[in-house]
Amino acid sequence: MRIPFEKFGPLGAVLAAAACPVCFPKLALVGAAVGLGVFAPFESYVAIGVQVLFVLALIGQILAFPRHQNRWLLALSVATTSLLFVGYYVIPSSILLQASLLGLLAASVWLVVETRRCATCASQPESHR
Repeated sequence: MRIPFEKFGPLGAVLAAAACPVCFPKLALVGAAVGLGVFAPFESYVAIGVQVLFVLALIGQILAFPRHQNRWLLALSVATTSLLFVGYYVIPSSILLQASLLGLLAASVWLVVETRRCATCASQPESHR
């Protein structure tokens, strides 16, 4: 059984970010509205969870790279994960954290598009390419 890190990581990161009001204040408003505010006392653990899920998403992107061979997509994933750690440890900034989350979502959507495009190209006969 193959665990789809490239899908599980971003989804989990967004949910965890919605439960982290200090790190992601704008997204935490939505999280509180759907009941994720109960995790506020455990914010330090949730912040670690966000980081772990970003790394899982990056691992998924790296594992998916041989299928789509898109270096720009892989570079975006590496950049957004790096930006997350810069936002936490180098220049503490919720704006950097939110930008990294947006980049992770963009990379995840792009991966879905690339995977479908590559599957379509692989299923076509050689004469139709």
